Amino acid sequence: MDYIKIAGSLIISLIISLLTIPSIVRVAKSKRLCEKPHDRHIHHGNVPTLGGCAIFGAFITTMCIFAGNEASFLPYLVASCVILFFTGIKDDIMIIAPLTKLAGQITAALVLCAAGDIRITSMQGLFNVQELPYAVSVAVSMIVVVAIINAFNLIDGIDGLAGTLSISSSAMFGAWFLYEGDYAVCIVIATFIGAVIGFLRYNLFSRTNKIFMGDTGAQLVGLVCVFLAIKFVEGNNTTSAECIVRGAPAVAFAIISVPAFDVIRVMFLRIVLKRPVFQPDNIHIHYKLLELGLSHRTSDIILNLFNIVFAIGVYILSKYTYINRIGLIMLLVLMVSFHIPQIIINRRNRKKQRQ
Repeated sequence: MDYIKIAGSLIISLIISLLTIPSIVRVAKSKRLCEKPHDRHIHHGNVPTLGGCAIFGAFITTMCIFAGNEASFLPYLVASCVILFFTGIKDDIMIIAPLTKLAGQITAALVLCAAGDIRITSMQGLFNVQELPYAVSVAVSMIVVVAIINAFNLIDGIDGLAGTLSISSSAMFGAWFLYEGDYAVCIVIATFIGAVIGFLRYNLFSRTNKIFMGDTGAQLVGLVCVFLAIKFVEGNNTTSAECIVRGAPAVAFAIISVPAFDVIRVMFLRIVLKRPVFQPDNIHIHYKLLELGLSHRTSDIILNLFNIVFAIGVYILSKYTYINRIGLIMLLVLMVSFHIPQIIINRRNRKKQRQ
């Protein structure tokens, strides 16, 4: 019965998403709620940015139907999603001040971590820290939530990337929750994946109804992924779990490593280059792949494959060494891997200069 619910939630969410997007596109175009091409965007023509509305509607509606009686966390997750929805939709339509958007993200994090008690209670040895005091736990969890929401928001620079990364990440978390028999979380994951797949159908493969997820969708997928990451870390902070993952915080970070590390890398480079930290630019990893001549879809595939292989590698490594050593290895691998496109670009530029 539980497997039927999981499959049913995915299918229903997918159908809702597929059916609502054409109507959203028509309304957006009639009201001129579209994004015009500019120097940092590679699309042609005006494209609606309200795909997040479809993801939100399909996800919330289906999740409440299938997981309503089984998940104590559901009211807080839904409330956080609603807060981000209204913040995101206003930004997609009118553009709001960054501090206003940040205030919405902090409020959503407060609801999830403080009211919903969905928080990191132990670092499990990372940085030689174990149990966290309540106030520190809430503060650290809120920082993580806001950071990952923004990481997915910033990685949403090319077609399909934020959506496909959120699917691959949530599916990897889902494998563990399914093994553990936490079917309420599995329903959330299935519902989420169905909603995002419906969006990707139009974002990647439609010309007449092409749509972007906008800040509404990017913030929502970030919230769901960080929610799953926290649940995963806390699920491994107990002796009742059948499959304990050692170094769960490191494994959780590895599962969302592409958006999480990219935002850290970009902020660091902006500081080193003495650029405004919050000013948009083209130094994100996906722009570097496009600069190499790769298409949006090819870039999506490369980054998703890297994310999956890297997460599996860290999971295997977690069985044989300590979490702090894993962290150092992860940092080294990520730094080298993310710098490879720039090395290739520099070599090409030098060859052109010689010619």
